[in-house]
Amino acid sequence: MMKQHYNELRQFYRNDFRYDLIITAIAFMALILISFFVGLFLPDLASRIVEQFAQQLADLGLQEADISISALMLFANNLRAMVVSICYGFIPFIRLPALSLGVNSVLMGLFGAYYVNSGISLWAYLAGIIPHGIFELPALVISLSCALYLCRCVSDSIRSKVKGTIGTAVKQIMEVLIFHVVPLLLAAAFVEAYITPRILNLFL
Repeated sequence: MMKQHYNELRQFYRNDFRYDLIITAIAFMALILISFFVGLFLPDLASRIVEQFAQQLADLGLQEADISISALMLFANNLRAMVVSICYGFIPFIRLPALSLGVNSVLMGLFGAYYVNSGISLWAYLAGIIPHGIFELPALVISLSCALYLCRCVSDSIRSKVKGTIGTAVKQIMEVLIFHVVPLLLAAAFVEAYITPRILNLFL
């Protein structure tokens, strides 16, 4: 049964889902670079946005002294955000999940600019995101791709009035979420809570 699931997922990635995944990954990287350079030229804007985001993290309780609680809350918060983004895909035509794509990529770019503008090495910033980002960023791109794919399926179903396509898409997305996104987020939360701070301290 597991082998059958993975074969079906492999076909899903190679066929219908491939277009959304490639476009999402390219857009994600492009927006990070664009926002990074914008932040370098507009340091005040970058500072305001980064400080507001840091305050939101504190309000959510993601900066607890107990590192194990933080890891659990990081996982729960990231999973919730990605599931919500996927649910946006049920809204046809307007591609609302692209908003989540834009927010996440722009924040990453502005954080990099904020570090550089503050006189901190860009390597320190990369040290703070790469260890857990190896797991979290693919999970983010995959989940946002699922959301955009779902939006496309819902829109196509409404246009053509073909029944059954939405149910199939939801089933495939649930399998991707369970077998790929959740394990990646678990690994990312563990690394971010236990390993990333130690690596980051070497650069600060």
